[in-house]
Amino acid sequence: MVEQRGLENLGEMLFREGLITHAQLEESLKRQKETKKSLGQILVEIGAITESVKMSFLRKKLGYDFISLENKKVDPLYFTYIPKSFAQKYHLVPVKLENRTLVIAMDDPSDLTVMDNLKTIVGMPIKPVIASSADIDEILRQYPYEEEEAAAVETELSSLAKLLRKFVFIFFAFIFPMIVIVILYNNSDVFKEFLRPTLRGGKAFSFDVFIYTLLGGSLWIIIVYEINALIFERGGKTIQPPSPSEEEFKE
Repeated sequence: MVEQRGLENLGEMLFREGLITHAQLEESLKRQKETKKSLGQILVEIGAITESVKMSFLRKKLGYDFISLENKKVDPLYFTYIPKSFAQKYHLVPVKLENRTLVIAMDDPSDLTVMDNLKTIVGMPIKPVIASSADIDEILRQYPYEEEEAAAVETELSSLAKLLRKFVFIFFAFIFPMIVIVILYNNSDVFKEFLRPTLRGGKAFSFDVFIYTLLGGSLWIIIVYEINALIFERGGKTIQPPSPSEEEFKE
């Protein structure tokens, strides 16, 4: 069971246990404000503690479970719960689901701010566990590239938008007028007389009816095309849905 220690961070707990100096604590806190990395990761980077000391403290003193991720292949579905940029920034990875709870391997699960953000992002119960930095790095490399994901989604949306635009244009420019004409022809004697071929000497249709029909049809197609362009484009660019950014979450 994880031991709760108020609002103390990992650095303060390590300092109280005599494992780091006050100067090292101040330096790690300063770097954390600059880089937004976890204190555990920073303390190892500056040489204040070793990876094994950090892991032992989190496991024995705070009660976090340890998980080995060596040679583990994570289901790609779990990566969809946490954005890659957030996972890289705070050095954590989703590992598995247990009883509808997402197990997350972290470098420093004692960071309450990161834990609060995780709960907001994931939207389901989470269980923090500890893993070695090397194992977390290995799982991070399994994340799909965000650029490729964005490009794939953009291409798919673009294709759907083009298909929808063509369908809307064809329907309203050609199919819809035909439906209206059929309805009017069957319900209006005046319209029926207008469209009925008028013979001149038994050889040709009325030229006026042909011109009116041609001009009216052409004007309708132009109007539908312009309205279609206004709906699906703004300034020549296809409308794209906005995407949430990591900045929406508190630091």
